Amino acid sequence: MRARLAGPRAADPDAVVRDCRRLVRRQALKAAGVSALPVAGVDLFVNGKLLAATIAEISAAHGLSPEQLAKLPVPLRNRVDDLTQEVGSYLIGRVITQGALIAALKALGVRVGMQQAAKLAPAVGLAASAALSGWMFKRLCDRHIAQCQQVRAALPELPAPAPVPVLPAPA
Repeated sequence: MRARLAGPRAADPDAVVRDCRRLVRRQALKAAGVSALPVAGVDLFVNGKLLAATIAEISAAHGLSPEQLAKLPVPLRNRVDDLTQEVGSYLIGRVITQGALIAALKALGVRVGMQQAAKLAPAVGLAASAALSGWMFKRLCDRHIAQCQQVRAALPELPAPAPVPVLPAPA
C-alpha cells in the first residue's frame, strides 16, 4: 500500500499534500461503503485497518514514519518528538495501534458509538452510518496531514522522504 504516495514528486510539499488528500478521499469512500453494510462491528475492524494503513502512508509520504524517524540523529529525533507533542499529534512517528486511533478520535471529539447506533435504524440509519464514518475518516486523516505539514515546516532540516516508485492503479 505504501507505494501509492511519495513518487518522484516527493520533494514538492504541495504535491505530497495533494497526493495525500487524493488518497484520503478514495479511502474515505471505501470506509463509508464498508459502514453501509448492515453488520454491526465489521466496519470498525475493517475501517480501523484501513485508517491505520492510510495514516501510516501519509506519515511515510511526509518522511515521518517510525522507520524514517529512527534513521535521524538523536537530537533531531527529539526535536520531532517535541514538535509532535506541541501540535497534539498522537500518530506522527508512532506505530499505529487501535489505542492510538481511539485517542486521536477522542481528540476530535467524535463518538464512535453514535455511528454504530445509527445502524440500528433501517436504510436511513445505514446511510447515516456510512456518511458519518466517511466524514470521521476524512476528518482524522486531514488533521493528520495538517499536523505532518506543521512538523515538516517547523523543521526544514528534516531530510526529504525517499522517493518510492509509484505503482499503477489497480484495475
